[in-house]
Amino acid sequence: MFDFDTLDILTATATFLRIACIVALLPLFGEANVPVRVRILLSLALTAGIYPILPKSYSAGVAIAQQDVASLCMLMFREMLIGVVLGYVAKLAFEGLVMAASLIGIQMGFNTASIFMPDSAEQTNGFSALHRLLIILIFLALNMHHIYIKSIWDSFTMIPIGHAMPTGNLQTMLLTASSGIFLSAVQLAAPILVGLLFSTAALGLINRAVPQANVFVMSFPANFFVGLFLYMAMLPLLPGWLENHFKTSQEQIMTAFALLAK
Repeated sequence: MFDFDTLDILTATATFLRIACIVALLPLFGEANVPVRVRILLSLALTAGIYPILPKSYSAGVAIAQQDVASLCMLMFREMLIGVVLGYVAKLAFEGLVMAASLIGIQMGFNTASIFMPDSAEQTNGFSALHRLLIILIFLALNMHHIYIKSIWDSFTMIPIGHAMPTGNLQTMLLTASSGIFLSAVQLAAPILVGLLFSTAALGLINRAVPQANVFVMSFPANFFVGLFLYMAMLPLLPGWLENHFKTSQEQIMTAFALLAK
């Protein structure tokens, strides 16, 4: 059971480095409030589960690289690059959702009182905090986290250890995926933003018709109730939209793997 040679140790180390970089950037698992020890233990557990079922042929790249220190360091760097790419693309899927909540929160007037979110280690408004918690609950309830756990295994089936070859097309793909943050944020926030636009326009008409009315004070409760009503009306549609959103994220991860495997 404990009869390991140098090749086995190096292959297991390369596997661990790839998985550790993925876990460090994954949504939920890589958040600031998750202790480093937990991430390391999770990475070790995934490595212990994946490494024994990897084909022996996956050690071929390590066998060639171990003959030279520089080649071995480059191999480890490539494994870390694969993990960073997967974690980065997965992170983008959540950042667009958080950005949508920030846009809505600003229009609803929640930025007048910010709170500290331990999981993101930053100041945010109350609506963004509520939205983030709901997204996490729906994400876990729909088992969407299985997409990223499966992607870890897919990375080894598509890109054997030591066979990653980044190309210029990968950079273009990552830039396109990054721009998708704004697209998903606008898609999710658009119905509420349009409703708040009509609410603001109605308050403007009231101000013109009744100049004595303090429209500025009225705008806070009006925008709050309009935005909250529209958000509650959207909640039944949110799980279906999120499922398609995270499936798109999975497709982007597979595209990145295909570009790395060339």
